[in-house]
Amino acid sequence: MAKTPEPLNGICRQWLYSPKGDIEGVLLSVKGGTVQLTTTPAQGITLGRACAPGKRLRVLALRDQSAKAADGAHPVYAFADFADADGQPVHSPAGDPQQAKLKGVVVALHYARHGQPNGVMLDGGEFIHLRPHGMALAGLGLGSKVQAVGELKRTVLGTVMMEAHQVNKLAID
Repeated sequence: MAKTPEPLNGICRQWLYSPKGDIEGVLLSVKGGTVQLTTTPAQGITLGRACAPGKRLRVLALRDQSAKAADGAHPVYAFADFADADGQPVHSPAGDPQQAKLKGVVVALHYARHGQPNGVMLDGGEFIHLRPHGMALAGLGLGSKVQAVGELKRTVLGTVMMEAHQVNKLAID
């Protein structure tokens, strides 16, 4: 039977580097202590772009049940996916966009290269891209509550980004 990843929500304390200089993990301060999150080199790059020491990190991870981990200074988990505030996955480690839902409150507008509003930033830090015509249709402003459906991916800085197809039950073409 396959193990189910657990949600971890904590503050990034310190990067853990491999002998080659790659990020191979992070120490997280979580309620109750410290946990170690291990990654592959590719996941480490993504994690490094998504977070920094002192910043909150929400992930899904598998507990390492090996004898070596049992003798460690703290619990060890293997990174499985990023998680939203509800502990649901938001991004596939393989990098493939996936259909998902985001909800939150608009804390900032996002603008296209020529100055037109083309999306919103939510209180959880997520970016919803609507294009200028989608913003006009949706009528979103600061403080608006948003429920969106679309493809999730990450920006080069690791921010969760959605290409929305639906906002507040309104289809965005």
